[in-house]
Amino acid sequence: MSGFGFAEHVASFLLNEAFHYAHEAAVQEVAGDIFGELIQEIDLDPSWQIPEIPTALPDWLEQRNEIEENILDPTTAKRMSDAWYSSLNNAIKSGRKIPKTRRFQSTTDIVGHTINLTVCLEAVLNRHLFLLSESEQLSIDHYRSIDHAELMPKLLFCFKEEIVAKKLNISRVKNLVKLRNHSVHYRINSPESLHPSAEDLIETWRELGSVFALTHGEPTQSDIQELSQEFVAEWIAK
Repeated sequence: MSGFGFAEHVASFLLNEAFHYAHEAAVQEVAGDIFGELIQEIDLDPSWQIPEIPTALPDWLEQRNEIEENILDPTTAKRMSDAWYSSLNNAIKSGRKIPKTRRFQSTTDIVGHTINLTVCLEAVLNRHLFLLSESEQLSIDHYRSIDHAELMPKLLFCFKEEIVAKKLNISRVKNLVKLRNHSVHYRINSPESLHPSAEDLIETWRELGSVFALTHGEPTQSDIQELSQEFVAEWIAK
């Protein structure tokens, strides 16, 4: 019982962490909009000249520090830095919202959201499998076998009947797992696949809520619905 309870605590923690990163991604979007307006008023120092930037990656890495120091004149760099931090500070209290179709550009926040959300789902599935074993609905041999499987096989094993009967849709969950794979096996071209829209996230949360409704313990479907509704109310334009 103590193990089951702690598994609930961990899954709930991971869910809340996932939404923390979703909010941070939205902050970055709104801040970007504000920043785009503020920099219109910033003019370059007319005496400044852009430094020569090598085209080969090894050469750029060798000269990186010098290039980054001189890419903007000091006055303009300070103004742009101040504008960005001002944008971040004003993003929440500005009351601005983004459309559902907006694709999030903050790769780091999407990575944080995706990894925490998929680990939360797997924690819930692991706990569900453990309950099936403890209630003798699943033999110990079957439990040990499926316990070491990947996330999607676990999900299909746990709720095959509901999925086949089309009572449980998992298309968004499948895409979430793809995002997770791009996140944990990060490559140079990974950002191209890590820009889900706000609607993508909202629909994924809805599907996960349906999965949680089929399990015992926390987080519940109501928990993820409440977190989703708070996100939509704060960030999504009607």
